[in-house]
Amino acid sequence: GKGGDPEVKVAGKMPPPERRIRLGLKGPGQWAEILNTDADIYGGGNRGNMGGLTAEPTPWQGQSHSALVTLPPLSVLYFRQG
Repeated sequence: GKGGDPEVKVAGKMPPPERRIRLGLKGPGQWAEILNTDADIYGGGNRGNMGGLTAEPTPWQGQSHSALVTLPPLSVLYFRQG
C-alpha cells in the first residue's frame, strides 16, 4: 500500500484443527475480514470471524492492541483496519 493506506494483517492456519489465537494489531477500532479462504464461495466450511474483529487495548506481539481470532484449518485470513 501507499503511505496513509489502512493497515492489513494476514494470518494463516495450515494444519487442522481450527484454532482461536490472539493477534497483535497496530491500533484500536474495527478490523474488517476482507478475505477468508475458508468462505463458502471458495469451497470452505464458512468459519471465521463473522466479517471482522474489534481491537482491544491488550498489547500483544509488540503491538498496542490485539483481538482473539478464529483461524479455520487450511485457510488464510486478511484483516483491514478501519
